[in-house]
Amino acid sequence: MAVSWYVVAFLAASALGASIALSYIPYPLRTPSTDTNIKISRIMRHLIRVSNQQVFEKSACGKVWVTVHSPNIRLPGGGNLLDAIELNWDFSTCSNVPKQIGLFNNWPLSWNQALAVFAVESAEGFVITNISLGDSKLPAGWDIGTGLKGPHCLWPWVGAGDSHIRAHNCLKIQPTWMEDNAERINKLRIGDLAIPGAHNAGAWRFDTEISTLSRDSFVLCQDRSIWAQLVHGIRYFDFRIAYYDFYPREEDRYWLNHNLIRVRPLVPLLREIRAFLDSTKEVVFLDAHHFPMGFYHQNGAPIREVHMGLLRLVQRELGPHIAPASQFATAHGTRGPTLQTLVDADRRLLFSYVDNNIVAGNRWLWPILPHLWANTNSPVELFQYLDRMIDSYPQPSARSPLFSAMAQTTPSVLDIVLLRGSLRDNADAVNRNVTSRLTSRWRQRANIVSSDFYLANDVIDVSIAISVERSNRL
Repeated sequence: MAVSWYVVAFLAASALGASIALSYIPYPLRTPSTDTNIKISRIMRHLIRVSNQQVFEKSACGKVWVTVHSPNIRLPGGGNLLDAIELNWDFSTCSNVPKQIGLFNNWPLSWNQALAVFAVESAEGFVITNISLGDSKLPAGWDIGTGLKGPHCLWPWVGAGDSHIRAHNCLKIQPTWMEDNAERINKLRIGDLAIPGAHNAGAWRFDTEISTLSRDSFVLCQDRSIWAQLVHGIRYFDFRIAYYDFYPREEDRYWLNHNLIRVRPLVPLLREIRAFLDSTKEVVFLDAHHFPMGFYHQNGAPIREVHMGLLRLVQRELGPHIAPASQFATAHGTRGPTLQTLVDADRRLLFSYVDNNIVAGNRWLWPILPHLWANTNSPVELFQYLDRMIDSYPQPSARSPLFSAMAQTTPSVLDIVLLRGSLRDNADAVNRNVTSRLTSRWRQRANIVSSDFYLANDVIDVSIAISVERSNRL
């Protein structure tokens, strides 16, 4: 759905979001458009996950995985296909590449069970099916509250092989992945983790007086709630917080924005994070990344009462879980506390704040978290920038132990004014290569990788595997 001209004008003025025009290719088999030499790392080639006596992910060689196509697909007879399921594979290191890949609604045992089967014509690639994810209700009790620990499959499964299926995987939730892997990763410092993040995490489905839209062109960066993001495995949240003084109650004045556009009230999202922290042992990283409205005077000076009001809300809603920087931070240029330290103290929420003046007067806040932002609408330039910057991090004198690779492009003013493309098109142009980069080029140094429409990549599963790998080297 296109945004209104009112919204377009605001977006063009602030040049926010991300969008690259990309035409849909009407045949199923395509391979990644950039950096095709990137290979899946050793840690992912033989990854096997077992939960409730069932093997979720297995392959003797290579890897298959399920993602969700972020753009809408126009159907020949009219209408749109939303959330089409994608099947992905990398068999570039295998001596024998499977001949076919299929979509299943349960653990793949036989090709007779397949909902759709496609030829594998290259060692690595993906296929866009004509089957929608549909109802994305979270499994294992997590849709209505706290559910069962461990990874759990949504319905889509992928299988690949010849006459027999020899590789399979499913679209998963990973609600307790830190606890599930605690014996291995809790000795890691937070700056040494690979952390899956959501760019502009609060920009999903409008919840304003005039709109409840769930899809648009240039504002919404995610299509799952904060609760669902947590349950899927996202652990870093990039929040853009605005203040509107026309609401009578102070707590109603704070909103999650995409720059100048209001999207959702802040307090209900803080309560979703609190509910998750109350019922798990996971560590969550919350980042007040930007204050687009109401936090500063025209001369740039902070409006301190507005900042203090936000801090009071965060302490009220998340206080029992907050890990104060004054207690847990380590020296500049170091990698921060271990996960075990935070879990033992039951202080598992780190709140980073983008204004150093406010941080200086509130020592429980964590300092500015560096954001590696390319500010380009070119996927090629994005990856060139991130390759260079990730190689140079962590900085030896950094105040924060964390840094975030902003793995999305940014539209130009003309992109927005002329309605060229959408954020979903942009995500489609980069997300597959974000997965590839994280498994290879970025594997040694990446910390937080923040993306739009995270179900369109495999960053969560790859981050978990990389964190385990890093812990094995200690």
